[in-house]
Amino acid sequence: MPKGFNENEKQKINEMILTEGRKLFSSYGLKKTSIKDITSAVGIAQGSFYIFYSSKEALYFAILEQEEQKIKEHFIDSNLTKAQSPKKALKDLLHQAIQLVEENVFIRQIYLDNNMEAILRKLPKEALEEHFQKDSDSLLPLIHKWQNEGIILQKNPDVIAGIFRSLFLLTLHKEQIGVAVYHQTLEFLINLIVDGMVIKEDLT
Repeated sequence: MPKGFNENEKQKINEMILTEGRKLFSSYGLKKTSIKDITSAVGIAQGSFYIFYSSKEALYFAILEQEEQKIKEHFIDSNLTKAQSPKKALKDLLHQAIQLVEENVFIRQIYLDNNMEAILRKLPKEALEEHFQKDSDSLLPLIHKWQNEGIILQKNPDVIAGIFRSLFLLTLHKEQIGVAVYHQTLEFLINLIVDGMVIKEDLT
């Protein structure tokens, strides 16, 4: 029977589970990391894990959301109105965000060894829908701001958010796109997206 924890203990243990889970998943991947590996690293009984997460896939997904949030914050904190050329600023911003995705070991792991398939099987549909909705919700204020300032087209903000999400998803399919043409493909798509979306050439 798992030990009962007070709220303060739960918070600290959950932080440890997230930290140790991130280390183990990044080093060994989802399939080769067991719940026992995680609980041993944290120092709790194996049964206590289920107080916090229904499965190791649920933990993996929680860490993934944390990693994605770091990248979204970088994107959201941008201010195109301070740039002389909004087009160049947005292209640079997309390149920087894509580089953060490509360099993030944890995010890269999700498509290795069919990790995504394992997660999709284990997570409830509602959790995935909530995740995608949070993606859109985090981008919408920024998109509305750019539209109100006359920087980008007055198109459906949800569609624009979907375009940005689609671009980042492409970074996880380098082999399918073709390694030899991957970077040129992304560069071409970024140019097409920004050139077609940004209204103002400069703010001078």
